[in-house]
Amino acid sequence: MHISLLKQMLDEIKNKHKLTKNKIKVGELKEEIIKFLKEKDVPIHTKEIYLTHKGLSHLARESKKKRGAGLHEKDILKIPSILENPSAIFFDKKNKKLNLIYCRYNNTYEKIIKIVIDTKAYHKKFGKITLIKTAGYIVEANLKEYTIILGNVGGR
Repeated sequence: MHISLLKQMLDEIKNKHKLTKNKIKVGELKEEIIKFLKEKDVPIHTKEIYLTHKGLSHLARESKKKRGAGLHEKDILKIPSILENPSAIFFDKKNKKLNLIYCRYNNTYEKIIKIVIDTKAYHKKFGKITLIKTAGYIVEANLKEYTIILGNVGGR
């Protein structure tokens, strides 16, 4: 269900049509993640993870992909499955706003898809929600600055 709504929203953005939805639920925080965040005194607004039309537009923008700060369409459509079954989840203890990083490693381990989640986001229109702030590709060496919560760094 998430994938079809995500695809519809992505097609509307690409074709510059009026959007039928301004945000969609793409996943949920697992209980073990909620427990970890509570232990770290990190507020959580919603268990559900959302992606807004503006965030999706940002992820799909060609200019962002050239800098590695976006995802190709096939990887955007994988977001719900990455959130459901990530290779690893990290905690960013330095940045108070962007606090969870979900990763999925492809089969060849050449690229890592990184999805950054803000559990305490505030959106003018939607209020307090758990939100995907950004996503892109990252190399494994850049993950060492975060605390791992679940999974492993090599995804192996």
